[in-house]
Amino acid sequence: MSTPKRFVVTEVSHWHSAYDASYLHILRDLGCDIVGVSDRSERIAAERARRFGSTPFTDYRRMIEATRPEFAIALGRHCEMPDIFRFLVEAGVPFVMEKPWGIDADTVASLARLAAEKSAWVSVPFMQRYSFWAVTAKRMIGAGEFGRISHIFFRGIRPTIQRYIEWDSPWMADKSQAGGGALLNLGPHGFDMARFVTGEEPEVVSAVVSRRVQEAEVEDYALATLRTPSGILFHNEVGYTMPTWPANQTDGEQKIAGERLLLRQVPGGLQLLGSGRDDFIPQPEGWQAGYPRAIREALEACGRGDPPPIPASECAHAVRLIFDSYHAAG
Repeated sequence: MSTPKRFVVTEVSHWHSAYDASYLHILRDLGCDIVGVSDRSERIAAERARRFGSTPFTDYRRMIEATRPEFAIALGRHCEMPDIFRFLVEAGVPFVMEKPWGIDADTVASLARLAAEKSAWVSVPFMQRYSFWAVTAKRMIGAGEFGRISHIFFRGIRPTIQRYIEWDSPWMADKSQAGGGALLNLGPHGFDMARFVTGEEPEVVSAVVSRRVQEAEVEDYALATLRTPSGILFHNEVGYTMPTWPANQTDGEQKIAGERLLLRQVPGGLQLLGSGRDDFIPQPEGWQAGYPRAIREALEACGRGDPPPIPASECAHAVRLIFDSYHAAG
């Protein structure tokens, strides 16, 4: 298997270039040759290039033409993502693009159709799919171990919008550029989990959003409830209200409550309750999850000539649920 070796990363002022997901660190740890990084800010492009041994560009189009990469990590302001997506597809460069790919559901759906029509190699890094909880939950649901499932809860509360400002992405507080707040930025992971673990196509039944804590243009809290065709309720709770910054911590919970069993994520593994059981299931030693696993899986699939592990259509499904939730919230 020959995985791609020559990489570029677009619009590296996006916080995920060097913080949180930290794609540049992941590529460096994998021994990849980062032949170019781009950003509209000459200062930020130069700083990222210096830190990660690359060449800076202020135009991603010129970077692609000059470096002829084998693979791209596509980042950018949410409002600019559709143009970056289309350019990479037309250039024939395989890529992983950070969600949400746009600021409205119809545009994102059109990008997924474009990828299918052009047979473009495009993947979305829904890294929660690789968590020990998600893999175990999906297997147990498939085996019918829970009996009738009442509900699934997925919570991801992150710190203040201030972190985006300090991480070179102040546009995240500007609705015209970001498209939305916590629901559009953090919500895709939960909406993807609803489909991934249940294997069903859920619909939004209710949602609320709030800007109460930070009083910004974009929401700092949201709670959406979905229902699957079989009747499972899925609660997706996200926010920028974890009051710990600059400590970059998360208030998170993943839980399934069923007729016979309850499965929740706990430190070091999983807790399984019910039918006289109170079991701790340790996460296997060496388990790799998160963004490093998502990128490695994508590169290995591309190297084998396999389809993207999480194709463009999956992002479109998640974004549709996001905007259905905004509509439900009024």
